[in-house]
Amino acid sequence: MCQRQLLNVKQGPQCPVAGKFNFTQRGDVPFETRILGGVTDSPRPNLYCKEKISDLSVCDTDQKEMAIDVTFCLSVDHLGAPVDIYSDPDYKLKCIGFWKENLKSYLITYDELDAFSKYRCWVYQRADLNRVLMSESIGTYCHLKQDVTSWNYTEGAAVAIEMQEYERERDQCPMHFDDGTNPWLLSENTLKIFSWDGYGAAHKTEIKT
Repeated sequence: MCQRQLLNVKQGPQCPVAGKFNFTQRGDVPFETRILGGVTDSPRPNLYCKEKISDLSVCDTDQKEMAIDVTFCLSVDHLGAPVDIYSDPDYKLKCIGFWKENLKSYLITYDELDAFSKYRCWVYQRADLNRVLMSESIGTYCHLKQDVTSWNYTEGAAVAIEMQEYERERDQCPMHFDDGTNPWLLSENTLKIFSWDGYGAAHKTEIKT
């Protein structure tokens, strides 16, 4: 079963939580700054960063991967462009499944660099319009006592995070949320193009991407 999941991990669904978030964390095993792969390909430029935050982003084209950067540089230049374009996120988690059960929303992620457990279970919930709460499990499954505020081993959790949506001028990271009520629902991105003829009548064309 695990081998099948490994083979199909690239074909996972869209993450149920997507967008760009500033987060705070609390837990026995918090997210930490690290270098993916251990060593950078080349020395990084020494950039002055006025403000740093903890960032969780799901901004790839298909919104299937969560990128977590514990010390993300928020600063921009005089044109509104990000100053730090060289740093990589500390964690890259692929979303491979989500569902809702017993009034709780669950998410399974895959991290090929996680030495303890490549698969992790999350409990997540939308607290309000722009705020999301999530709790990551210690291992591959979520404890029955675990909820979105769980942060220690007594409830089977490693860390709890509270996320607040934000977006800079040039960020292209639309927010998306799915509580997992119907995880089999096929979602498609549709562009609606309206055109008018010489008599003022409108014609609608739908393009599915």
